[in-house]
Amino acid sequence: MRELLETRSAGLVGRDGAAAELESLLRAKRLVTVVGPGGVGKSALAAQVAGRLLDEPWAAAGTADLAALDVPGLVPHNLARALRIDGSPALPQLPALAAEIGRRPVLLVVDTCERLAEESAETLEQLVDACPALHVLATSRIPSAAPGTFPLAPLAPDSAVPLLTSAAREAGAPEDPDPDLAHRICASLDGLPLALRIAAGQLAHRDADDLLTLIGRPGQLLDLPAPMPELPHRLRTLRGSLCWSVRLCTPGERLLWARAGVFTGPFTRADAVTVCADDRLPPDDLAVAFDGLAAHSLITPVPSGSGAFRMSAATRAYGKQMLELLGEDAEFRHRCLAHCLQEA
Repeated sequence: MRELLETRSAGLVGRDGAAAELESLLRAKRLVTVVGPGGVGKSALAAQVAGRLLDEPWAAAGTADLAALDVPGLVPHNLARALRIDGSPALPQLPALAAEIGRRPVLLVVDTCERLAEESAETLEQLVDACPALHVLATSRIPSAAPGTFPLAPLAPDSAVPLLTSAAREAGAPEDPDPDLAHRICASLDGLPLALRIAAGQLAHRDADDLLTLIGRPGQLLDLPAPMPELPHRLRTLRGSLCWSVRLCTPGERLLWARAGVFTGPFTRADAVTVCADDRLPPDDLAVAFDGLAAHSLITPVPSGSGAFRMSAATRAYGKQMLELLGEDAEFRHRCLAHCLQEA
């Protein structure tokens, strides 16, 4: 387990404060879920914190990844396998697992809980309630109703630039990018660690000016590979990460995502209703979808506290491509332009 955690947390930059806070919360709550958008570094942060704790006298420790789990009801089986625990065959799997853990100190890391979000949250909460020395550190793109949620945001500029620079060196860049250009690159990529690592890989064979030009074409950015072959397939590109999020969205959320991609800047819920609502997506349904996109971190509040939200450049580019496939691109770009002119 230690080697796996070290691999997952390798190269983590700019998260020392978050790691210390998360470790403290895990010791106090015993069940903590790191929540945030795809590519923000949830798994790497969880791995780093769990790695810090491995030297403690755990009776058992294990890591479960639920990404490939399609069948509801199998979450307890996957957790038992991760801990190498065989419960009593006379009991259902969850009570058997809880009985086997009992009061023993156990550390469990559970990755990609969004795949079966409700079942994962219920299972983990029941286990922690039944096992007083069990500590569970989970990750999910979807907020959990269970206590102990730890939201993880993209990196602030002061942390994003060192990540870009160090990752570029690892990728073989001949020189560090100019600091001003590095800040512009990080701002264009919204401080998302996966996007920064993808950009860093490009700096091995192009200069920072060329990279900024490339980033200005987000549709191309979606398919650039991350220079980290150990990543799961869903995180090898920004398109792969966003495609995973699409699978987790409801039809209404997908439709709003596509239509809201026409906004090039911040927009409010009222803006979204004016531009994006119609018979297929009535205002009440749109409001539900809007909250869903916010829960998935596919739209995020702007720092000003004005009630406006924004999409990252990659998320917006993916949405616009979905809108083109729907054949609605021209209509909703026209609706957005008309709305902006009216508001001006």
